[in-house]
Amino acid sequence: MAKRILLIENEKNLARFVSLELQKEGFLVDLVESAQAGLDLASENDYDLLLLNYDLKDWTAAEFAERLGVIKPASVIIVMASREEIESSAERIQRFAVSYMVKPFIINDLIEKVSTIFRGRDFIDQHCSQMKVPTSYRNLRIDVKNHIVYRGEEVIVLTRREYDLLATLMGSKTVLSREQLLDRVWKYETSMETNVVDVYIRYIRSKIDVAGQPSYIKTVRGVGYAMQD
Repeated sequence: MAKRILLIENEKNLARFVSLELQKEGFLVDLVESAQAGLDLASENDYDLLLLNYDLKDWTAAEFAERLGVIKPASVIIVMASREEIESSAERIQRFAVSYMVKPFIINDLIEKVSTIFRGRDFIDQHCSQMKVPTSYRNLRIDVKNHIVYRGEEVIVLTRREYDLLATLMGSKTVLSREQLLDRVWKYETSMETNVVDVYIRYIRSKIDVAGQPSYIKTVRGVGYAMQD
């Protein structure tokens, strides 16, 4: 089945060019100019990926992602941004997007990145759907079909990268090293450094842990991370 992409870009010439090139590759593309229009479409439809400009007319990509997370947790987002925007907001972008493209970019590079991310997502989704181990730990559980995480009855809003990492940990009976997590979660992005795993573990803990209680994610000193007893 063809992958469906929502493109949110207010530079009309770039938007049309990118949309046409993605469609040539067999992707289904919906195109809008504003974040609000994008949010309306995203709330009504299931997209495999959202590709958006960092600085839109009405909201920034971060503001869009925050609103989207309430409606569609763990959405896959790629941000298109200038080098200056990346340099000044890299950490913030990393919190909600699985990747980014620096403008101006070569269209073949974008298409390769999109294809690469789809391969990685398909790998993780297939792994999660075939898990033979519990998808719950203490009062934390994941809905692998809809990519939703619950703590008790409360929905925990995670980005897609955070979800992928948590699902991988919950789906393992053994301690996973940083290298193993990097290979499984960032499977097709080999340029990543292992310390990115620690960064994302910190992000997840800030969302799922409860003050005064042990962390859901165990740090095994000198080895890596685990959740299952």
